[in-house]
Amino acid sequence: MHARAGRWLVAAGVALAVSAAAVALAVMPGSGPVVSAVAQAAETFASPGEFLWWTTLGGVFAGRPNDATGYAVWVLGTALFWFVACAPFVALAGRRRRSRKESP
Repeated sequence: MHARAGRWLVAAGVALAVSAAAVALAVMPGSGPVVSAVAQAAETFASPGEFLWWTTLGGVFAGRPNDATGYAVWVLGTALFWFVACAPFVALAGRRRRSRKESP
């Protein structure tokens, strides 16, 4: 596999894994100040995917997804958002790495 493709696959995999964890933490019931703070941070991180679900499969008065398709759209939407948001940094890191290898 080409190094560039590998770097992008790793970035996509990390975005997907972190998004799935964030959605799971956002919907997990719990109480207490630490659990509440973590759940709030996870919900904030996962909000782009929730917005995508709300605009496509949800509805105006829908609260949260209640089926596997809804959660899949939520996770994939969140992963896609953060992958695109981090893409310039991944590209810049690759460009810097190549420039270091090419310089004597």
